[in-house]
Amino acid sequence: MKLPPYVKRRGNVYWFRRRVPDDLIPLVGRGEFMESLKTTELDVARTRAAYRNAEVEAVFEKARYDLKRQSGTVLTDDPTPEQQQYIRDAVRFHLLDEDESVRLSRPGEDNLDSYDDYRSNEYDTVAEGLRTGRVAWGAHEKAKMGKLLAAVGVQVEPGTPAWDVAAYRASEGLHAALRDIAKRSSEDHVPTPMRPVLPASLTPVAPVEAVAETSARTLGDVIDHYTEGLPDNEFRRKVVRCLLLFGEMVGRSTPVAELRQMAVTNFMRDICRLPDKWARRFDAGESIATMLAVAPDKVMSPSTYEANYRGPLGTFLAVAARDFGDDGFRTLSVKHIKYTGDRVPEEDQQRPLTDAELVTLFEGEEFRRIAADPGQEALYWLLVVMLFTGARPRELCQLNPQVDFGAMEGHCYIDLDEKTAAGVGVKKSIKTGETRRLPLHAELVRLGFPEYLQRVKDAGGDRLFPSWRVKQGNPFSAHYERVAGFLKVVGLYTRTAPPGELVTGAYVLRKTFITQCRNQGVVSKEITGHSDGLTTAMQDRHYVKGPEPLRRKREQLAKLVMPVAIPKRAAQASP
Repeated sequence: MKLPPYVKRRGNVYWFRRRVPDDLIPLVGRGEFMESLKTTELDVARTRAAYRNAEVEAVFEKARYDLKRQSGTVLTDDPTPEQQQYIRDAVRFHLLDEDESVRLSRPGEDNLDSYDDYRSNEYDTVAEGLRTGRVAWGAHEKAKMGKLLAAVGVQVEPGTPAWDVAAYRASEGLHAALRDIAKRSSEDHVPTPMRPVLPASLTPVAPVEAVAETSARTLGDVIDHYTEGLPDNEFRRKVVRCLLLFGEMVGRSTPVAELRQMAVTNFMRDICRLPDKWARRFDAGESIATMLAVAPDKVMSPSTYEANYRGPLGTFLAVAARDFGDDGFRTLSVKHIKYTGDRVPEEDQQRPLTDAELVTLFEGEEFRRIAADPGQEALYWLLVVMLFTGARPRELCQLNPQVDFGAMEGHCYIDLDEKTAAGVGVKKSIKTGETRRLPLHAELVRLGFPEYLQRVKDAGGDRLFPSWRVKQGNPFSAHYERVAGFLKVVGLYTRTAPPGELVTGAYVLRKTFITQCRNQGVVSKEITGHSDGLTTAMQDRHYVKGPEPLRRKREQLAKLVMPVAIPKRAAQASP
């Protein structure tokens, strides 16, 4: 059940939580309101949260009034060294203070993991910006940087001589704070510094008068209200990106009473004409109108349209009509607005390899070279282990030999588990969220995979392939081209086949494993995901609890014989 706005649950008790807008933090004196509602009853929590939210809103209104009256610091010329140092230190303090508030609120493990992952990705982005000098480059990033500077009491107009320097120094403070936050995520204590004092050299001048507020609620107001109540995770980022585009194309300043179904319908049809990488170009400063003016080589896919736009926007419209119907927000819908782009469903889906193709892949000269090359050991094991486990490539690459490898009754196994300790820089992710314990197939044992795992474990390795770099928490994404390149060399790679018939990457081995299991009668549910016909769907959902016995999985895997003779690694080959 979806919780009411600003209501969170910790254990059995409901809490009120609402963030303070960045520009009001200096006046309110805190980054968020986080308070127990002292009840375990949802109806009581809803009422108490509504009253508390009204009180908080009154605090915000007073702060906004004071913000208009007080003087602000507007930089127009290059900041002095003293001013630059203040910007750097103030931004670092601001983020560390905000992070401290998050941790003191004691979020659940999943929420904290999502928060730490978000900060880790942000660190990579900021570091790249500082390296290239492209900080706050796009319109969206400029707006975020402006809010960050405003939060530390400095106003700078983009395009002025002061902007580039101020934005760069703020990014340095942001980079330093994110590095400290990463240390906190690793359970190191990093104290929040004292709030830096605004230097006297920053002479206040009267700020530009804000546009007078009207009584009419705008689409932008509703979008902001909706997104503030979402948890800080990957789903929130997807929704925010969708509503950013919706507000940009329909108009954030549009009064909600003037919003019509035709605007929603036109928006959904127009986004089907956008380039599939529209977000990157928009962040770089290109307008949506410019992108729509030229037919792109490739538009978004039907699955992206459904999952990232039609679904999130439909939910937003329903909630907005419920919460802001009194302000004139009509009941609008995306229910019957179909995808109108020129791409087809599952066009990027890969197929399983045939028996002959498996021979080409694993018995050819190219794979023998990989087996003989010490520098290709990681690629060798990735391909072989995927073939005999059917695991996804990220699931394997994130495996931590220190905790995800063991033996039971004399048989080795690996655990695919996102809750066990992850390697440094790795954000574990299992698509279904369900832990799987997989016994090692006899062929993997013959090839020496248990010895490889033990060797990595004894060396202190915390990832299956310690030599491969991690990109934004994912230990496989930076190495996708290794597999694609191998498929190209052996002549199996193709992107010109009909939809669902492609061979482009590591997932062909997962498809091959599952297909071979089906053809050979291997039906262990936790390995293949296929029902064995012994239980009904109702029993699987409501009655069958606990993992399958490892013995049953071993018995099933023993039936599986891959139609290929895989060469051993050179160092492991018999004399």
